[in-house]
Amino acid sequence: MSLALIEESAKEVRRLAIAGSPLAVGDFRLKKFIAPLAAAGEKVPVFAQVAKSIGEVVNGQEADSAANLLNLSTLLNAILYTQGQSGAPGDVRELETFPTTCTSTRTPARVLKPLVEALTSTGGGRFEVIKSACERGAFNDLRLIDPAIRALGDNYPELADLVAEKILPAYGPGILLRIKATFDLKGKREHARRLQLMHQLDPAGTLELCKTALENGSPEVKAAAIACLGQHEDCLPLVLEQAKAKNKTLRAAALEALAVHDRPEVTKLFTELIQGNTLDILAGPFRSLRNQPVLNALLEEGKRVFGLVIAGDSEQLSRCWEIFDCLAYRKDPEVEEFLLHCLSKSEALSKVKIGKNLMVTAARSSIVAGEDLTERLVVMLYQIGTPKALEAILAKRESLPTGAFPQVWRSALRTWPPAKVFDEFSPLVGQKKGPGRQKFDELNRFMAATQWEQGWRFAPAVAADLQAQHRDEVQLMKQAAWDGRWLDAAIKAGESVMVYSLARPDHPAALKYLLGQSAADKPLEPHLIISALLRCRYPQVTDVLLKLIAKKTGAAKYFDYELQLLLGHVQHLPAADLPKLDAFAAKLDEKFVDKYLEALAPLRVTTPTN
Repeated sequence: MSLALIEESAKEVRRLAIAGSPLAVGDFRLKKFIAPLAAAGEKVPVFAQVAKSIGEVVNGQEADSAANLLNLSTLLNAILYTQGQSGAPGDVRELETFPTTCTSTRTPARVLKPLVEALTSTGGGRFEVIKSACERGAFNDLRLIDPAIRALGDNYPELADLVAEKILPAYGPGILLRIKATFDLKGKREHARRLQLMHQLDPAGTLELCKTALENGSPEVKAAAIACLGQHEDCLPLVLEQAKAKNKTLRAAALEALAVHDRPEVTKLFTELIQGNTLDILAGPFRSLRNQPVLNALLEEGKRVFGLVIAGDSEQLSRCWEIFDCLAYRKDPEVEEFLLHCLSKSEALSKVKIGKNLMVTAARSSIVAGEDLTERLVVMLYQIGTPKALEAILAKRESLPTGAFPQVWRSALRTWPPAKVFDEFSPLVGQKKGPGRQKFDELNRFMAATQWEQGWRFAPAVAADLQAQHRDEVQLMKQAAWDGRWLDAAIKAGESVMVYSLARPDHPAALKYLLGQSAADKPLEPHLIISALLRCRYPQVTDVLLKLIAKKTGAAKYFDYELQLLLGHVQHLPAADLPKLDAFAAKLDEKFVDKYLEALAPLRVTTPTN
């Protein structure tokens, strides 16, 4: 008898087994075999049995799909092994195996597909997909090893670094051979990542390879080799040699590797460099430096240079900036005291102007003025974040440049009660130009971001972006408490975004303002209006949203970002309004209907209790 139908059915069953048994329910490619197999079953009964099993798979329930697919696969394999050819030409050899710290999971292929595409394709948005999957442990699957290895050469450096630092190390030393198989000593950044990853997985086993890379590798691979060798005490002489290399990249890598070691030769090297003409190469190493004599030497140099700047020596502005750059992100008590001393002279510092005869050189490619240094100083103290540092910033708030206002504002939120914050900064509401408007815009942006942090569920489309932009301030935004007078001041000044951000239930003036804005010919930020109405529990919010959608789609030629934000609120409308929402779909242009129905889908499973 002809086994063509059986063989083709077996191929489709194998495809579905790989993709995941839930996808077998209703599969049209498998379903098409039912009729011909049933017809053949009149002469060969086993064919009829296969047709029946296929019917149970494609017409059954998803909960039973795994068992039904297994039964069908068993039947097909039994037929093929007894009636067909079950062997293949070739030599018998052992399968390649390697140990890992993960296991095969029951994750279906349709869940893994977006991760594979993000790892192996190009385009925006991939980094967020991979980072989110990494945080929830989705990479604990053997099928993602090879795509992740390919991503080491991704053209988006942040994505490739994330894969090298967080994802691939979790698989364990078993992947070492797969990484080494395509390692190229003369390669670029991808192969530098490979070398560092191999060293991380097997430090002792890759030590000789790192020495070879230092001798014969490309500059990128040599820099990676230096970082690896710097972790071995007996290899520090090799790293010290590279601290004097002509290549600036290799010098920087050597200094960063040496910064974590507290040894006399390292102290001498850094002390000599501090007295040199340029300090920009030390900024990276100083963030991990734990050598107290070197830090003290830099602080002494900082005091000397800052004294010259205060005395009016504009030639020292760039060097002072470089010293601040070396001290950035450090929270040592000595560093805080130095910065507080500098802030006490902020009035004199802000008056220092760029020298007329100052030449731009390769070593000093950026020109800074005293105001720039003052702003940088305030940022550094705010990052230290001690009560003493925040109070010092607030004490100088009247004399600081406008560019330092974001840190002044945040220091006040972290230090003062809500009533005092309002009393101090409410005069900024309604400012139309100049520094006052710049400060108000910063205040307004922060209030809007605070509301988004508390209400991201109203607009999931922008949640990832907001989290990325405000990750360091999430805690501050959660704790922010606003004096009730802010909302009244915003309504009086006609500051729409501030009203949207602060609107609350049981405030008739705010509700009246929101409804007035929604009825305008061109409402400002309509999605924020809906967010505010939802937060205020306005009972007719559905009618307002539908009017805004109708107004937007009536003039729109395509589905844009603003419309996407509006539709993001549909799922949070009252479930009782579902009939009204369904009826509205008939009024939409066909190019928007699909997106609208997709936005409506979550509401269909929402109960009044939810």
